[in-house]
Amino acid sequence: MADEQPAEPRHAATVVVARPTPTGDDAEIFMVRRSAKSPFMPSTLVFPGGRLDPEDGSPQRDDSWDRAARRETAEEIGVALDVDLLWFDTWLTPSAESRRRYLTRFYWACIDRDAGDRAQADGHETHEGRWATAATHLEHWKAQEVDLPPPTLATLLRLAPLGLDAAVSLGTLGPQDVILPKVTATEAGVQVVMPHDPEYATLPGEAAPAPARAHSLPTRFSRLERVWTPVSQPSSSD
Repeated sequence: MADEQPAEPRHAATVVVARPTPTGDDAEIFMVRRSAKSPFMPSTLVFPGGRLDPEDGSPQRDDSWDRAARRETAEEIGVALDVDLLWFDTWLTPSAESRRRYLTRFYWACIDRDAGDRAQADGHETHEGRWATAATHLEHWKAQEVDLPPPTLATLLRLAPLGLDAAVSLGTLGPQDVILPKVTATEAGVQVVMPHDPEYATLPGEAAPAPARAHSLPTRFSRLERVWTPVSQPSSSD
């Protein structure tokens, strides 16, 4: 029997919507919890975003992704992004996911503090909208109060030390090449294996070279207890 072909990825855009903290010395990030009935990553805490619609334009054009990011943010959390969006990352769902794969661009948008007061979850696809610093979101994850999908967890780990100056660092990452993990089953459970992991090339599944920006991230994420958890340290070579 011929090997099953990987599912064709859908195109999506997600936005890290940030605003200054009351003291102005850090950035708060708005996140929402996915519905428990969601067919993809149910009950996880995520950034607002969603699929490109035909009216957004061709996925071959950067402005189509930008348009989708703004539209989805307005629909999901009620915030109109009247600021520049910074595309800083791109992830592709592993080919082991046979039903729903997404090629997702991640954007950074820093808005005025007052503009963020209107943000709220839509109450249908998402719930429990919350503003918090990246470090605080990670504290709730460490306490297993929320679950974070590996790309979201990786993004918060990247953002936590950056604060309001995140755009400076994010602008140097070069997001054009995708981060394409693989999935493997181990005695410890299911693991998401990043492309800079030493065993990545030997594992089955669709593969892609590791972009330079991936090397500062953990090499694996494992489903431990109730949450996804890094099981290795970032590369010391980055």
